Amino acid sequence: RNDMLEINPDVVVLNDIYPKAKKHLLVLARLDGLDQLANVHLKHLQLLKTMHEVGIKWVEKFLQDDDSLIFRLGFHSVPSMRQLHLHVISQDFDSQQLKHKKHWNSFNTEFFRDSVDVIEELERCGKASIKDESLLLKELRCHRCKSAHPNIPRLKLHISACKAPFPASLLENGCLIQEIGRA
Repeated sequence: RNDMLEINPDVVVLNDIYPKAKKHLLVLARLDGLDQLANVHLKHLQLLKTMHEVGIKWVEKFLQDDDSLIFRLGFHSVPSMRQLHLHVISQDFDSQQLKHKKHWNSFNTEFFRDSVDVIEELERCGKASIKDESLLLKELRCHRCKSAHPNIPRLKLHISACKAPFPASLLENGCLIQEIGRA
C-alpha cells in the first residue's frame, strides 16, 4: 500500500504505519519545530483548521466507499512521534495492531483531544490543554457503552458486537463524523 496519500504546502497525509482501525490516517503539519500539541499557539490556528479540513476530506472519501464507518479526528495529548499530526480514525478499532491498553486508551480517554475541541480551545484560550499520560493506564472501557473489560481480546470481542449509541458528549460536539456533510 502507498503510505503517502497527499502532500500540499501545509500538510502531508499518510496511512498510519500501525493502524489501530480499518481506516487510520495521519495528517502531518509541515511546519518545522511544531512537534506536539504543547507547542501549538494561536498563530497556528489556521494550520490546525487546515489539518481538520484535510482530514474531513479524507473521511468523505472513505464514507463513499463504506458508509457504515464512523470517524473521529484528533490529537494525542503527548504523541508517540515528533511532528504535530492529526489522527483520522474509524471507530471500529478492527486492527491486529491494536494490542495494548495504551493503544486503546490513547484513542478512548481524554488523552485523545478531538480536533474540533482543540480548535475551539485555541480560539478561546490561545493554546490547547494537555491531558496527563496516566490516562493511558485507565481500565479498558468500551467507547460506546462504557462497560469495563479485563484485557484487549475481551474488549475487541465486545466492541465487535456492541450497538450502544456513542456518548452524548461526542455526538453533541460534532466529534463523530458518520455521514457526508454532517457531523
